[in-house]
Amino acid sequence: MCSWHVEQNLKKKNLYLNKGKSAEKKSLYKLISKLPYSEYEQAYLDSYNKILESDDVSQNFKDYLKIKHKDKHLWVKCYMKRNFTCGMVTSSRIESKHNVYKKYLNGNSRLSELYAIFQELENLEVANYNNEIQKFTLKQNNDLNKYNLIEKSKGLYGKYILEKLKSNIIKSLKYKVKFNNESKMW
Repeated sequence: MCSWHVEQNLKKKNLYLNKGKSAEKKSLYKLISKLPYSEYEQAYLDSYNKILESDDVSQNFKDYLKIKHKDKHLWVKCYMKRNFTCGMVTSSRIESKHNVYKKYLNGNSRLSELYAIFQELENLEVANYNNEIQKFTLKQNNDLNKYNLIEKSKGLYGKYILEKLKSNIIKSLKYKVKFNNESKMW
């Protein structure tokens, strides 16, 4: 889901909160509109719960938000960070990429400029991803470095591939396996 479009829907459904002089209602409106861009899971959950507890928000909207909450991994930044998206939070990656290129290029741009911009943006995307990688806790990183697969891969691959491998190992540890008709977590 496109975070920007989700934000617009959230705003549209609560436009009445942004009218008038009530600072409390305007603050609630901002809290609602910033939900898709929550950097941390706890911050998202705190905001989500505060919105649900508010008497200023209609029950209709609370029901809508509960439904959206079930798919939070598709539109909330902190949950989408688990996937490499080059920092783009739209459902149409090419649309987002095109928008970024338009900021740097125009119809009079030379081919050499185009190539330089592609390189610059690629470096920026890798830097952004590296920043996300550094947000791993030290304990998670140290625990993952104990795996033979990680240790053997260090000499073969760069940091980006190793971090993606670690991410996949984390996911694989959370799979449920049916064993003798019992579901067990491994």
